[in-house]
Amino acid sequence: MGATRWPAVWAVFAGGLVCGAYVGKVPLSLPLQRAELGLTLVESGFIATTFNVIGMLVGMFVGVLCDRFGHKRLGLGGLAVMCAAGLFGASASSFPALLASRFFEGVGFILFTVAGSALIAAAAADDANRPKVMGLWSAYMPTGGVTAMLLAPLLIGAWGWRGAWIVWAIAAAVAFAVIGRVAPPTRYGGVGSMKLALESLRQPGSVALALLFAFYTAQWTSVMIWLPTFVVDERGGTAAAAALLTALMVLVNIPGNLGGGWLIAHGVRRGRLILAAAAVMAVTDVAMLSSALPDALRFAAVLAFSFCAGTIPGAIFSGVVVHAKTPQHIGTTNGMVMQTSQAGQFFGPILLAWLATRFGGWGASLWAMLAFAACAGACGYAVLRIEAR
Repeated sequence: MGATRWPAVWAVFAGGLVCGAYVGKVPLSLPLQRAELGLTLVESGFIATTFNVIGMLVGMFVGVLCDRFGHKRLGLGGLAVMCAAGLFGASASSFPALLASRFFEGVGFILFTVAGSALIAAAAADDANRPKVMGLWSAYMPTGGVTAMLLAPLLIGAWGWRGAWIVWAIAAAVAFAVIGRVAPPTRYGGVGSMKLALESLRQPGSVALALLFAFYTAQWTSVMIWLPTFVVDERGGTAAAAALLTALMVLVNIPGNLGGGWLIAHGVRRGRLILAAAAVMAVTDVAMLSSALPDALRFAAVLAFSFCAGTIPGAIFSGVVVHAKTPQHIGTTNGMVMQTSQAGQFFGPILLAWLATRFGGWGASLWAMLAFAACAGACGYAVLRIEAR
């Protein structure tokens, strides 16, 4: 096996950071967009969630395209679409135009993030470094999101929300140029699209990892989305305090992502790591939603939840390479994982909000959170058994 191509690894990871920033740029822009374009709260919600709908519908199909026609080609196409759509969004003067821009940003996002897993795996040519590299890749979303959140006040203060969006479009263009130069090509073609899909769906480990990501994101995204609402509405906190607490919650997820890949690289069984993380998630779910505990302990549970649960994406992305039928199936398998992830991000927060509204407060959502944690544990047990064979 050849040596790991670290310039290519960091270039692809930088492309992932841009994708995370395209998600993180939205929350602080929405109030300004609502005031300028006269958006309703529901319309603002569509601006934020269009990403999830696109990935939920076409994630595996995009993976098949990447495996069939080339990961680097489709990944670069995704960055180009994101750049063009970001510039179009920055010039939007109405809700339909802004929504259309977000739709195409979502198309570019899913193209690059599905292809990126195969690209960064190809750059990590030696088995010793591959789990660490895939753990690094699993951190692209929270790292990029936090970066956008932290820079948003500066960028918006200097150039407004439109200027901030132009900055991230330029970042996508820069990532396109660097990745086009240093990322290695991957093998593609030779296997029919339908065969790629069916063979990937027949891999029990791949299916278990895909389902696991749905149960993880259903919990983690729900906490991230509703934490600001809880802080402001339930505890009378300021918007600034809510933003800071949420940024901290996202930030501690990053070392968890990196730690998952590191632990697996140092011999920890993937299934056992997932089971341990699922158990911590269940315990911290109870603490987070317990009104009997003081707020400081409840937020400490939020941080523990995000940190420990963060090992799961590292386990998943390193597992995609292991459980894909062949290297040519990595894109399709990653598409499966991304599609279920987007479904969890879409349905999880809606379910928790419905339970809290229907049954008298956020405490009523505990049973859903525990069910998600139990299902994540079941997926971890399945992975443990499959890899033991």
